[in-house]
Amino acid sequence: MKYEDSIEQSAELLRKALPLMSRQTAGLHPVSYAIWYDYVSNRNPDLRQAIDEVMARSGTLDETTTRHLFDRHVADIDADTAARVTEGFQRVLGHMATSAAQAGTDTARFGETLGRLSTALDQGDGHADAVAEALAETRAMQGNMKALQDRFDDSQKQIMALREEVRKAREESLLDALTGLANRRAFDQRLAACLASTVAGGESAPCLLVGDIDHFKKINDTWGHPFGDQVIKAVAAVLKALAPQGALPARVGGEEFAVLLPESALPDAQSLAEMVRQRISAARIRRHGAEETLARVTLSLGVTRHKLGESPTEFFQRADQALYASKTGGRDRVTVLAA
Repeated sequence: MKYEDSIEQSAELLRKALPLMSRQTAGLHPVSYAIWYDYVSNRNPDLRQAIDEVMARSGTLDETTTRHLFDRHVADIDADTAARVTEGFQRVLGHMATSAAQAGTDTARFGETLGRLSTALDQGDGHADAVAEALAETRAMQGNMKALQDRFDDSQKQIMALREEVRKAREESLLDALTGLANRRAFDQRLAACLASTVAGGESAPCLLVGDIDHFKKINDTWGHPFGDQVIKAVAAVLKALAPQGALPARVGGEEFAVLLPESALPDAQSLAEMVRQRISAARIRRHGAEETLARVTLSLGVTRHKLGESPTEFFQRADQALYASKTGGRDRVTVLAA
């Protein structure tokens, strides 16, 4: 795809594309930007139709679909080149703003020089009219440059507003809407980053706690999904209250939760899991608008510590094995799987 848009046209398409990008589950990267840039420009009808069809079916574009749409309808450059083009565009925009400011300063200085020359010629030279005309043209140029600078200032404000919108959208995309905890995507990102920055299997190896609400399907079937949501939020509130500083509590499935503990020893992680279990087991959750106390809610949990050479997926699977042991062992209990 060949692009011949001016800076002004590109800025307007950027303004339209970023809010659409921020609503997708795909990342905010050059591949995603390319398809939405083409979408809002209306220059690629096949792409626009394909995106509309996907959005009608599923509501959002994920990473796989985004890459497929790019490869089929947009790509004639690779993603690395697209990244360099995007970064280059941002640099050019910044350089233009700087140049406009400098040009305005230079023009003003030139106008002052001509003004002094006009005064000197007025005092005894016949070329004053010509210089006065040049001075008038210079002042007009000053006005044009100021208007240009104002437009750049306005564009920068819009870009900052869009950047803030994207930042908020990115934060929201990492939160579970029901509980306010980190969602699975945020958890996976933090887990990968945590393992990349620690010495696996050492004394500082992180621990992982995984919990699942017992008999949750029965809760939904008996009391309804709104009450099931209330139970999920209550469990989330306990995790928020008890998780130590630096830990990441997350909702990683429908009724499944996890707590990443980067700085906790295994006995401390076990103690935390037991505290969570007891707090949930002792609680009595009432349905909104009713005084009746419903059946006791319990939580099964598994705990383990990261071991040498273990990937994030393997680490989580071992914690899940400990959780499964709690489920098969009678529920409402904590099982520790040693590293």
